[in-house]
Amino acid sequence: MSRPAIAIAVLIAAPALLAAQAGSKPDRPVPRPPGDGPALQFDFPGVEIGVVEYDEGPTGATVFRFVKPVRAAVDVRGGAPGTIGTDALRLGYDVPFVNAIAFSGGSSYGLAVATGAAEEIKVRTADAGDWGNIAFVAGAIIFDLGGRRYTTVTPDEELGRTAVRAAKPGVFPQGPHGAGRFAMQGWYLGDPQHSGQGGAFRQVGPTKVAVFTVVNALGSIVDRNGRIVRCRGAPGQSCGLAADRLAAQIGRLGPTTADSSRRGGLTGNTTITLVITNQRIPLSALQRLAVQVHTSMGRAIQPFATEQDGDALYAVTTDEVENPAVKPMDLGVIAAEAAWDAVLATVPPLDSAPSATGASGPLDAFAGDYDFTAGARLTVARGGDTLFVTTPERASLYLPARKRLALTRLSATGFAIPGDRRDWIQFELGADGKATALVIDPGRWPIRATRVR
Repeated sequence: MSRPAIAIAVLIAAPALLAAQAGSKPDRPVPRPPGDGPALQFDFPGVEIGVVEYDEGPTGATVFRFVKPVRAAVDVRGGAPGTIGTDALRLGYDVPFVNAIAFSGGSSYGLAVATGAAEEIKVRTADAGDWGNIAFVAGAIIFDLGGRRYTTVTPDEELGRTAVRAAKPGVFPQGPHGAGRFAMQGWYLGDPQHSGQGGAFRQVGPTKVAVFTVVNALGSIVDRNGRIVRCRGAPGQSCGLAADRLAAQIGRLGPTTADSSRRGGLTGNTTITLVITNQRIPLSALQRLAVQVHTSMGRAIQPFATEQDGDALYAVTTDEVENPAVKPMDLGVIAAEAAWDAVLATVPPLDSAPSATGASGPLDAFAGDYDFTAGARLTVARGGDTLFVTTPERASLYLPARKRLALTRLSATGFAIPGDRRDWIQFELGADGKATALVIDPGRWPIRATRVR
């Protein structure tokens, strides 16, 4: 076939091909503001924070925009960091050139948030093509895919753009929001628990310090009394001292239950942190501030900076005040204490399954096949007076692979999944009274599947 003939054939086929491709793609996720929950209120002019999410994930992004460019340093630890623009901060440029820091879920796909944020800053900048006006956004990501959710929705450039447009001063949502929407911690002890993003603010005279972190760690979050703050079991029960739990884990000398079993490559755990001060300090002191605060976070997260983590901490100064009363070392202590509080603020309130009400009724309305967006299928069938599920081929936190499980009825449309995690399923009914979808753990971390048969 000649080249002109090939070109004609391609042109004829193109509309049908594009239509087929369009028909096969899921609806584009919609950026949304964070839901209700606690928020840090703080006073730091010159810093604006945009927090947006894709409920379809669930996942999200958090962008810290500086009204004027800032000087920045970075400290990277752990075996598998995922960052963008970080190498430039290691070169020691003692000039303000950083416009924003972007944190995101989505693993390496989420690095697009930083480029999207830069694009949005560009359209808001006069003479954006001038060498001195080029938007520079550094960023880091956490892994929030795999076994914790069946979807493959990830933050992208559009989410980064939206975060810049949504940025405002003085408010930082805490818990499962933004980049921390599906963050977890506690994998080393085989007891993964939800975490999120957290912040803390301090002021000493004119000196201001703010710390913001997203904890998605292999280790567990530890309070100031040395106790693990969240663990498997009844809400409110004591989780014990971190030292005792870690000693017992070491004594077993067995494999850990980590979010990723791979070594020496991409892993599933990361803690990403930003320290902001308005105090003018030398670049060498700013770098030392990053190291000092990052080191101190090993008190709040145990173990910390392992080969399975990709921890990164950015330290920036807006260079607004001189305060000889607060030396750089003092500044590090202030920020380190704030960092511990920020880590503790990531721990969200727990969603809980409804208590069993003794509800009864026909079960046939729930039977069928339900598909998660990643192609995993859950089959629901009735067996006498019991509802059973046959789980997908890929295991998750909620369901083992390829097992038939009996559900326990909680309400007219709610059923408990067996196990000690207290996961449950809520069926959604159509007008005809038959289930159209199901949601595992409706609330802050919903995992949705649509009925296909």
